[in-house]
Amino acid sequence: MDRTGGAGLVTIEFVVAVVAAVQGIFVVLIIALLIANRLYQNFVARRMSLAATDVAEPMRHWLVGVATADDVAIALRRIDPQTALDELLRVVASRVPSAQLDELAAALHDEPWVRGVIQGERSRLWWRRLDAARILSVVGRAEDRDCLRRLLADRHPAVQSAATSALGRVADARMISLVLDEIPRQSFVVRFYEINALRDLWHLTIPALVERLRPSAPPRMLEAWVNLAEAIADPACLASVLPLASHEDADVRLAAARALKKYFHTDSVPALQTLMADADWRVRGQAARGLGALSARDAIPQLSAALGDRIWWVRFRSGLALAQLGEPGRKALREAREMDDRYGREMAAMISGLSEGGIVELAEA
Repeated sequence: MDRTGGAGLVTIEFVVAVVAAVQGIFVVLIIALLIANRLYQNFVARRMSLAATDVAEPMRHWLVGVATADDVAIALRRIDPQTALDELLRVVASRVPSAQLDELAAALHDEPWVRGVIQGERSRLWWRRLDAARILSVVGRAEDRDCLRRLLADRHPAVQSAATSALGRVADARMISLVLDEIPRQSFVVRFYEINALRDLWHLTIPALVERLRPSAPPRMLEAWVNLAEAIADPACLASVLPLASHEDADVRLAAARALKKYFHTDSVPALQTLMADADWRVRGQAARGLGALSARDAIPQLSAALGDRIWWVRFRSGLALAQLGEPGRKALREAREMDDRYGREMAAMISGLSEGGIVELAEA
């Protein structure tokens, strides 16, 4: 029994010693890995810093007009493609004039490292496709349109967003139509980038958008297009939005009410007044907001009545709209503080106590 117990004790001690040794080795390896990673990161940072320094002088000379784009291309050729891409995009982000950017694009487009980055658009790795989209925003040409179409249809949102920034260099009417038809299906973030890009390309976007703003279009797509019309705020687009204020779909009417606040036309106020009686409270709230933005003093009776709406948001928007209409609106608010409806009285009192700056800030929120 003693010998058996002793053997068992020795075995347990041996196992504990082995486990402790393994754990010790594991800790040492972790520390070594952390040190190696830090050394590698420092090495990469130094290399990138040296590369950036080598490129900085030709870039600076080119920006002030004492060097050519070919000098910049030569400097970028000497460093690794990823660093070259980062430096190139950093310079472009500093708002290089379009004439200079065209010169640089012509010098870089056929560089081997640039072609290699662009060919990454077919890679299985999404970050390679992302780099392809990013570089097309600088060097893209008409011949790259097929490539950009594939990137715009990429399954990864980051690639789609980056590809959108290349529309200004590559887009034509056909590609704008493609983007317009896909906007309703995109995620919120991608749609945000695409709307900004389409707004910058208004000369191509407006004709295609006006053609699509028809009541017969699918409601989901129509809603997205009306939101785009609001962002562009072009009279031709907003004129096409006006008939949609009576659309059967509530979301389309909501988008139309939101857009019409930017349409300073005699027909806008009657359309918004009609929407003040809409069954959907969201539409009523946006209609009140639009009447305030358009300074529609003829709508004071409706806005005053809306202070008694059963929905708080409609009462709030109606009160703000009255406060935007100058002294006549302020007078209506003072009178509303004596109305029979308790909620209307409280809203009128709250809005009356706001400063002019507060009213402007809340009305634009």
